[in-house]
Amino acid sequence: MGFINFKLYVQRYFRVMFTAYKEVLMLKKCPVMVLIAVSLFLTSCGTVSTGDERVVYEAKATQEISTLEFIPKLKVDKKGNVVPYKATKNPYLRSGGAINKKSVEAFIQAKRAYKIEDYSQAETILKGLLEKDGKLSGPWVMLGDIAIKKDKLVLAEEHFSKAISINKYNVNAYLRLAMAKRMQGEFEKAKNIYADTLTLWRDFPEAHLNLGVLYDVYLNDDIKAQKHIEAYQFLTDGDNGEVASWLLEIQERTGMAVELNIQAQDQLGKPVS
Repeated sequence: MGFINFKLYVQRYFRVMFTAYKEVLMLKKCPVMVLIAVSLFLTSCGTVSTGDERVVYEAKATQEISTLEFIPKLKVDKKGNVVPYKATKNPYLRSGGAINKKSVEAFIQAKRAYKIEDYSQAETILKGLLEKDGKLSGPWVMLGDIAIKKDKLVLAEEHFSKAISINKYNVNAYLRLAMAKRMQGEFEKAKNIYADTLTLWRDFPEAHLNLGVLYDVYLNDDIKAQKHIEAYQFLTDGDNGEVASWLLEIQERTGMAVELNIQAQDQLGKPVS
């Protein structure tokens, strides 16, 4: 193996490891510090579910769709100045109604059990919560996370699909579902689910990042990988140093300059996951 090939092999290995690291972080995050944050995660859309029916989400996007259409586009005014980009807001944060206080408290308990890896206890609490309040989508996402921890990827898909069927704006459920598809080697289906997510929220930073990972590590499309990782850096003001290094490494392969200049964004809706 030549030096250049060996270097690319090592770089790809570390990208795969970084992907796994990001996924572990995503599943371990515990943002429920206050009741309001939990309420956002629990957000319902008025559909009551008993939990008995099996739901499997099928991506609306097809292989023909180009995810590049979701890349932020900068505009220039009559004087030739770049118009500040105003990112769209997270639709999930605007989609729900009032949440029962007892449901919020139960979800906090489930989250605590999940954090200490007491998955059986978390499952028991979540199922009890859904029996009393079947219109919530957030608990289904956590049940899917638990299924992934138990290597039950098909079951995880069903739980994430259930969350989407209850609240089609739950962008976090789409991310998790695409991850489950990717973990099973269904890369095109994962890509299409990310495309569906961006159809709902075209400026979702994590959807762009995950698409970049998918294109780079699994689909071997350097140009699209660069475009989506650029979009992530642009939408997050370039805060992630690891991603910045990754972007530079991809640029070495594509020879393409970065088109999206990093700048502060106003009113960027942050996902709750």
